[in-house]
Amino acid sequence: MTEYLNPGNLSYPRFGMNPGVATKDYVFCGGMALDLETLVRKPEADTIANETKIALEEIQGILETAGCTLGDVVKTTCYLADDSYRKEFWTAYTEVFGEGPYPARTTLVVGIAGDCRVEIDAVALRPRNQG
Repeated sequence: MTEYLNPGNLSYPRFGMNPGVATKDYVFCGGMALDLETLVRKPEADTIANETKIALEEIQGILETAGCTLGDVVKTTCYLADDSYRKEFWTAYTEVFGEGPYPARTTLVVGIAGDCRVEIDAVALRPRNQG
């Protein structure tokens, strides 16, 4: 069974996508600090740290709709618009995930939509009683 996850505060389907998809065993989701009305970076994403935290909060909200937490995340793919953001990103990412263990992570430098500087994809292992 496949569940398409779209918490009420995220209106991605109008763009032909869902922010999360859950299967029996996994949840696939992503987050970024994109204002879905203006299609530019949210004003509160004024630093790389804040932008990272907003992206992870969005992921956390999606995971919660599938009965998961950030502690269930096994893999992240992180996109930064510039390599100079890496240190501030790492600091915020580590702060949100706490003392670990941390998910496997790949970090890439790429162009990102809507003048965002950080985007994160996550894969979580769904707890047995949730699928």
